[in-house]
Amino acid sequence: MNIRRSVVLAVAGAAVAGGLSIAPTAAATQATPTTSQSTRDMRTKQVNGDCVLWHDSRTQGAACAGGPYQAWAKCDNGKYVFGKAVSDYSWSYAYCSSVGAYRGTGDVNFL
Repeated sequence: MNIRRSVVLAVAGAAVAGGLSIAPTAAATQATPTTSQSTRDMRTKQVNGDCVLWHDSRTQGAACAGGPYQAWAKCDNGKYVFGKAVSDYSWSYAYCSSVGAYRGTGDVNFL
């Protein structure tokens, strides 16, 4: 094993053990919409706190307890789209097709 690989493995091991705090990169700190706490993508549906999230290749949907909230998506052309503000398990949909693109990522904003 070469020295560079040894150092990388040692740093990774320390990070996993909780002994190292890694600062986010500039790309990771750019402004994005505020999202809910956990985001676990399981095919096209996921449970996110008190929300049910759904998506396909062009649309992000969300239905949550309480509100108001709205679905949002970042499209593959870099544009953000937002759904209608709704409450109490009504569905909000953000359509990347409205800007001629596919969905890249998405989640829900509580307003």
